[in-house]
Amino acid sequence: MIRVARARLMATTIAVSVASLGNAQTWTPIGPPGGDVRSLTIDRNDPDVVYLGTIDGAIYRSKNGGRSWRRLDPGFPLRAHSLDDIIVTVRGEIFIGYWQVDGGGGGVARSLDGGRTFELLDGIKGHSVRGLDVFASNPNVLVAAAIDGVFRSENGGASWSRISPEGHPGLRNVGSIAVDRNDPNVIYAGTWHLPWKTIDGGRNWRRISAGMIPDSDVMTITIDLHSPRTIYATACSGVYRSTSRGDAWSKARGIPNSSRRTRAFIQDPRQPDTLFAGTTEGLYVSEDGMRSWRRLTSDRLVINTIAILQSGAFLLGCDGVGVLRSDDRGRTWTSANQGFLERSVARIAIDASETRLFAGLVNAHRHGGVRVTAPDNCAWCVLGRGIEGREVLALARTSHGTFVGTDDGIHVHRPPSNVWRRMSTEDGGLERHPRITEILALSDRVLLAASPSGLWRSEDAGHGWTRRMLGRSSVVSAIGRSTVNPRMVLAATPLDLFRSEDGGGSWDLVAGAPPSGRTQALGFLPTDDGVVFAGTTRGLFKSRDGGRSWRHRGGGLPHGSIPDIAVHPDGRTVYAANYTHGGVYRSGDAGETWSRMPESGLHSERIWALELDPTLSAFLLAAAPHGGIHLLPLETSVSGEDAAPAVESRPIPSPKCLITEIIRRLDRSRRADLAPQSR
Repeated sequence: MIRVARARLMATTIAVSVASLGNAQTWTPIGPPGGDVRSLTIDRNDPDVVYLGTIDGAIYRSKNGGRSWRRLDPGFPLRAHSLDDIIVTVRGEIFIGYWQVDGGGGGVARSLDGGRTFELLDGIKGHSVRGLDVFASNPNVLVAAAIDGVFRSENGGASWSRISPEGHPGLRNVGSIAVDRNDPNVIYAGTWHLPWKTIDGGRNWRRISAGMIPDSDVMTITIDLHSPRTIYATACSGVYRSTSRGDAWSKARGIPNSSRRTRAFIQDPRQPDTLFAGTTEGLYVSEDGMRSWRRLTSDRLVINTIAILQSGAFLLGCDGVGVLRSDDRGRTWTSANQGFLERSVARIAIDASETRLFAGLVNAHRHGGVRVTAPDNCAWCVLGRGIEGREVLALARTSHGTFVGTDDGIHVHRPPSNVWRRMSTEDGGLERHPRITEILALSDRVLLAASPSGLWRSEDAGHGWTRRMLGRSSVVSAIGRSTVNPRMVLAATPLDLFRSEDGGGSWDLVAGAPPSGRTQALGFLPTDDGVVFAGTTRGLFKSRDGGRSWRHRGGGLPHGSIPDIAVHPDGRTVYAANYTHGGVYRSGDAGETWSRMPESGLHSERIWALELDPTLSAFLLAAAPHGGIHLLPLETSVSGEDAAPAVESRPIPSPKCLITEIIRRLDRSRRADLAPQSR
């Protein structure tokens, strides 16, 4: 979707003070808070310090027992790598087991400076490591569980050797590992197909699965804090205990069958009969040594990791919601995500009339929907109930409400109701529930929506929708509106480009689609609606004749997927996100040549959506698969006779204050628009 900031060009010059937002060359994450947490580890040398790992290679540190977080910079050096296990040794070293999310790589990394920097260790680099443990009495001895076997280091990670037979049909897809506290040669390994054990450092292995449901994926192995004969294992089939060092297992009763997938497990260090199991349907506790269990949280939580602080407080690392904290042994839970900003945001909207930011979430695991800033305190709030499990792929605002396109149709939130309502998208007597990838509000009453099943249009403020097929393909991949003539709209299919002069009521074939890749974004130059941009999966194209012919525009912008573009109202400045190669690019000559913008502060170089603030175009917002929304102040000046006064120079210390500043400027511009004009 191409974004054009439709600023009111005011009459005198506004000098926007970039000093008021700190370093103009740095992006700042502003939320929403939360995201996926893969690992939590307490520093055994300082019980107030907690480390957190994510699925995208980010590592955070808390110095106050998980009440607030700071992303370590530069931290772990690789993106798109899951940090599933973090170990802090008695010497203060930090070891991380990691694996490549979209490939087979991975390894173990070590930090000697509290997580600020990491070294990727040779000897195990390239192996997809899913679990990590250290021998309690000798931190030089480390054992790693990898997809292709078990590896061991006896010199603090300097070198590694394989201790499981290469190519063994059973000892593969190893996801969990535990080393006996008294004997480093006794190692337990959990695979996707039952557990294994060695008592001689890996020279010989045997499967230990008596009593387990066959083919159980063993997700964790925990040795009892007081008795090394007692071993706990959690699997896709439930929670197990062995009192014979793994020779025989008994399955726990009391956890519902639907909640049996148990990703996290911990024994209370103060009360050894109290056990906690983090499942894909919430947290369970047993206070009688596994004889009975009860749930402590909502069953909507997917729990990946558990930590118990020295104070007795609990931390849960979850999919989507981030970190939850309890100070009363699980009776109540509160969000503990201050500073933890790893949400997947697919769409951004700024409502200048109400001075609010909107974020459409994806990949949120039943905790998605739309987040919005509250004008009074700028905190991110949930906008309505009913779409938490949906992927929000498109977002539009009108005076009649907020419209979202999801993987399950079009939904609307109309105050004062706090519930999202799915709009009827009936066609041929069937309710379609199409996947909506883009929504355009042409006016308060006329809306267009692009989908793989055609173009949907409403002319009654979204109450009713009709479907229109365009040409030879049912798929409509992008729509864009002219800022010179708001009733002029372009729509792209995989094969053709169509134009409407009446707000989508009727359509004419213009030409074939841009010649390379699938069109993802369409938009017009605000000073000339004959100039059209098309962002495709294979680069950016530009047309000077309304889409009848196209030129591939490079000039410093690498060929690759261009999911979004933001066009400045000056008609010259264009910003483009390059998802393939990463980064945001800027053109000062209407898309002819490009330069890569600063990346400092960006949690992810891969950007899905861009948005210019609609009043002064003083901020560029970027939405990413990880890290939420990021803000970059721009050196902008706007001319006009009755411009709002320049923003005074002052430091902005936090993302919350950055949101405050956006809202302050939006509100100032709105009040200037409403003020009586001299004649």
